[in-house]
Amino acid sequence: MRVLILFVLAASCQADFLEDFVVEAIKTAQKNLENRDKNVVTADGLVQTQKANAESQFEQIKGDLLSETTKIVVEKFGVGVLDELALLDVDELLIRATSGARKKRQTSYNAGAGGGGAAIGGVNCGTKITDCKSRDSNNIRSITGICNNPVNSTWGAAVTPLRRLLLKVSYADGFNAIRTKGVLGTPLPSTREISNKLHQEGAKPAFDFSKNHFSMQFGQWIAHDIIFMPSSVGPNGKTLDCSSCDSPKVSDNCAPIPVPGDDAYFRAYNNGTDRCIRLTRALNAQKGLGVRTQINQNTHFLDLSSVYGSEECEGASVRSYINGELKTYVHNGDILPPQNKNDTNCQSKSPYFCYTTGDFRNSLHPGLVPLHATYIKEHNRIAGQFKRANPGWTDQQIFEEARRVNIAQYQYQVYAEYLPGVVGEKLMNDFKLHPLRSGFSKDYSPSVNAALTVEFAGAAFRFGHGQARKDFPRVTNKNTTAGTAVDIGNNIFYVDSHYAPNQGGLASFLEGMMQHPVMKSDNEFSFPIRNQLFEIRGQPASGVDLVAVNIMRGRDIGLFPYNEYRTLAGLKKASNFDDLKVEMDLTNVEALKKVYAHVDDIDLYSGIMLERPIPGAAMGPTGGYIIAEQFAALKRGDRFFYEHEVQGTRGLKAEELDAVRRTHLSKVICMNTAGMDLVPKSVFSLQSERVPCSSLPEIDIRFFTAPPPSSPPPPPPRG
Repeated sequence: MRVLILFVLAASCQADFLEDFVVEAIKTAQKNLENRDKNVVTADGLVQTQKANAESQFEQIKGDLLSETTKIVVEKFGVGVLDELALLDVDELLIRATSGARKKRQTSYNAGAGGGGAAIGGVNCGTKITDCKSRDSNNIRSITGICNNPVNSTWGAAVTPLRRLLLKVSYADGFNAIRTKGVLGTPLPSTREISNKLHQEGAKPAFDFSKNHFSMQFGQWIAHDIIFMPSSVGPNGKTLDCSSCDSPKVSDNCAPIPVPGDDAYFRAYNNGTDRCIRLTRALNAQKGLGVRTQINQNTHFLDLSSVYGSEECEGASVRSYINGELKTYVHNGDILPPQNKNDTNCQSKSPYFCYTTGDFRNSLHPGLVPLHATYIKEHNRIAGQFKRANPGWTDQQIFEEARRVNIAQYQYQVYAEYLPGVVGEKLMNDFKLHPLRSGFSKDYSPSVNAALTVEFAGAAFRFGHGQARKDFPRVTNKNTTAGTAVDIGNNIFYVDSHYAPNQGGLASFLEGMMQHPVMKSDNEFSFPIRNQLFEIRGQPASGVDLVAVNIMRGRDIGLFPYNEYRTLAGLKKASNFDDLKVEMDLTNVEALKKVYAHVDDIDLYSGIMLERPIPGAAMGPTGGYIIAEQFAALKRGDRFFYEHEVQGTRGLKAEELDAVRRTHLSKVICMNTAGMDLVPKSVFSLQSERVPCSSLPEIDIRFFTAPPPSSPPPPPPRG
């Protein structure tokens, strides 16, 4: 008994000692970060597609502090202490460490985020916790995704963590540092070197003549709905400049990509300075002492965040508050999203302003805006029908009901029309992803977390970058040239092509995408994707290599190498490179041997892109598995998914659900595109029969009824 008492006392003293050390480590970490902030380089002129909002910036304050504290503690006690750190009450230790202290960093980083979210015009912009038992929470899908899951209210909500398929991380130090060495102890190749040697476009573009370019664009539309991994920021929310190869010495939130000395496009500097491609690490929002954690700034759900936003102020900014409609801007008869004269990413000059939508990446390239406009117009078209059929409905009732129908159609389009061509029939069946032909789904489970996995967001669903052509042809509905094709490389965040007269407007982009082939989904990427992303016109090599960024992003967020994921898809873990020949072409395997020292070093993104596609699918087995698993979670973990019947939750009625099942994405496009009389019945197929738009059924809103709102809508933002 005496021995047991002594053991308990010793353990208690050890725990107290560790807690006391952590408190002092927090204080030291605070000072270290204040010194770091004095030296980091910021440049707000840089294009920043993953810009952290106020709430994400607020999360970074704590995340950076806890990461620096973890580093100090691990340096003292070794990496084995991580398990003990996970048991500590971090919030209590933070209070002990910072009580009475001046929180200089929090003030400088906060950038107006009062308690994690700014307020505009009376609308709280943060993902605030609400009463998940309220009538609204059971009737209406929230903008932020909060309370979708009544048991775990933040699952799937905006500004919440991503999941991990392997439930562990791959960092050099076990918690934060990017891997730089392979399993044999030799340096890993630069991701630009990997891009050059494995992912260059061939002498002749490799098109897939079974699918059109619109299939790529719709995939990106889905990605921008559900994926937004914000980048780390500098003091006062400024954009970190991680262009210098030495920038990681100042901030471990920088991860520049070394460029080989013989690079043909990103040429060496004349002064002999090493050249790197800029890359800022994904924002760290860890809640405890231990592992770096990535978040999704959008809701994780398939809920048209690109249209409606993922936080309250964003949602308010796109609404007209008249008859339930969304704002639009009309130019030469073309209905566009409303202009945004303050978009810091926009490279076009007045009067060719970029746009305000639910996702500020809307103007990334010319092919995105036509989809934004289509879904905005579809919302307003449905809202107009509801207004005419129900003149007594309020603006809020019309808005919510039009949004509900728009999202239901979109979810059906994703699972019925898009996904089968990505993962193939076997995975569609294995994960029960095919839409039901009748009746309701009983698959919803509050135990399923719909959150995205880092493997999906950071690797697998980036496969579409390989499908992107170098340009967007502009054609008429009769497949005749409507104007000059728009090159991607010279039009990243330039929107003047949308305003150009006598070029066919947005319709010519949609027609061009539907009537031209997509690039094959393989290891080859078009020149602009590999060299010119975010390039400023007239400044060659001012952009980045998206393929190199994708591979480096995987290392940044702690993804394991490709070989670790093969068994998830039912494949044998490779013992050597030759074991890969079953799933990869011989030429690809031989190329891998020349780049990597060991089969266990292959980065997940490259491995996925080098796999031979499953018959009838865009992806190979490993990438296909990761994507199918994610879309299964997005279905089973979404209480408001269009097929679900959940007790106590307002879902679609039987006749409403049947109305959705009769719709086609082709019909949605042609109804909202001027002059589009003929449309491919199978919207992603280049070989599909083109049918009259009038031959396809539209959603019948007579079956839809709105409940009276139990609370007033948020006020519109001022200004």
